[in-house]
Amino acid sequence: MPMPILPVAYSADSQNWPSGTTLIALLPLLVLVLGFEIYCLIDLIRAPSVKQLPKVAWALIIVLGSAPIGAIIYLLVGRDRNHSVSDGAANGFTATTPPGPRTVVADARPAPPGLVLRTVGLTRDYGRGSGLFDVDLAVPRGSVYGLVGPNGAGKTTLLSIVTGMRRADRGEVQLGLPRASVAVCPDVPEFDGWLTAAEVVALAAALVAGERHRRDGGALDGGPLDRAPDDGDAVRRALRTAGLHEVADRRVGGFSRGMTQRLGLACALVANPELLILDEPTSALDPAGRAEMLDLVAALRGQRTVIFSSHILADVQRVADHVGILRGGRLIYQGSTRQLIDDHLQPRWLLRVAGDPTAVFEQLSRSDWVTRLEPAAPDTIRLEATSIAAGERGIPVVLASCGARLVSCEPLAADLESAFLALTGSEVMAR
Repeated sequence: MPMPILPVAYSADSQNWPSGTTLIALLPLLVLVLGFEIYCLIDLIRAPSVKQLPKVAWALIIVLGSAPIGAIIYLLVGRDRNHSVSDGAANGFTATTPPGPRTVVADARPAPPGLVLRTVGLTRDYGRGSGLFDVDLAVPRGSVYGLVGPNGAGKTTLLSIVTGMRRADRGEVQLGLPRASVAVCPDVPEFDGWLTAAEVVALAAALVAGERHRRDGGALDGGPLDRAPDDGDAVRRALRTAGLHEVADRRVGGFSRGMTQRLGLACALVANPELLILDEPTSALDPAGRAEMLDLVAALRGQRTVIFSSHILADVQRVADHVGILRGGRLIYQGSTRQLIDDHLQPRWLLRVAGDPTAVFEQLSRSDWVTRLEPAAPDTIRLEATSIAAGERGIPVVLASCGARLVSCEPLAADLESAFLALTGSEVMAR
């Protein structure tokens, strides 16, 4: 007797569908594949050029091809690797030359004679008026160059482009020395906390030695650490110069910010660089530490070139013989520190005489070299002159013609801060 045919209820389990547990297990893989395809799409968009096919065709292959086969094909066949050149810079930083308008950061176009560094039309526009705009920096060889400006003026951006850690939208950076002779100390250096100070500086010395060996065409079978020479003396000298020789064996994880700043300087000095770039080197130091750091920088004048940025104008005036002032991303002044004070600050004196100063006041008011005149006290006159020389010659002549008895003639301090305020309050063009 034939068996009756019974209806069969089909369910998901009766088909070849993955179970819920299987879907959960595959979810990380799906996320990974999706992230890989997104990365390839972003790389495609940012690339200035691709090979074999147009960008649109490669985008369709990545999106519509069998995941992730299309993305892999793009990386192997379509990606233009010539626009992803890594340039290992010496002395503790690595520079990458990204796609887009190139910034010359190597020795292809050296700086003119007498200059260790020059930038030409350097521009990095972040939008809404922030960034750098047409900066023409000129740093004389052997000088201490102070780069000053308020927060947000573009100091760190400029130094980052010079060292190759950021790219410029346009412009050039020209160096008058090999890249291996440039050392950089960032404003906030960071180190592995389990290393001692001596180990950190020794590691910096080994990395520099390895980079120089690579540039000289040597093999690095054992890596830079294995091939580095014994730089124990150099490490000790760098630590002593930075004031850390007494804590050479302490782990740096317990260092204060000021000590960490000193350690960054020691790492920069261990390679004996010709150009030393310091970003805000005194910002984390106490007054005594600042004085020691500035003395160190001043002692380097003539031996090597130092560029340091700071918003503390007294520090710049103390050690810098050349200064560049940034405001709103533009270089509004460049020249000697003394020239800045002389050109953009009116020389002033407090003149005190015995008795009634009326005759002296009237005589000064008729002098064409006096630009401003006002009483400061019953027997004291405050005056400004067209130049220091005019005041030094004119004041004795006026006193003699009036028969006045001089009590004191005190020149008011002409400092960088006053000149900076006078300059940034006007529309002085960059030199």
